[in-house]
Amino acid sequence: NIVEADDGTTAVDILKSEKIDFIISDWNMPKMTGLDLLKHVRADPKLSAIPFIMVTAEAQQDNIILAVKAKVSQYIVKPFTAETLGEKINKVFGS
Repeated sequence: NIVEADDGTTAVDILKSEKIDFIISDWNMPKMTGLDLLKHVRADPKLSAIPFIMVTAEAQQDNIILAVKAKVSQYIVKPFTAETLGEKINKVFGS
């Protein structure tokens, strides 16, 4: 099952109320950035182990470093192919 959130604050509400096994988030979202969502997830002991892929149009080295420091599972720069997404998901789950 796929659950979709329109923004980061909605994602936080969903994470509090539903069991989520895997997160794919855009960096740029209204109300809360993907980086802030990642930090929220990693700071919560109930959520911290959820695999998290960050998607962004920004390939800036500084942003990648910030995401890695915040313990992102994988990072994808737009545009990307379905094959690239599949490879990143396989890396997250060790397939």
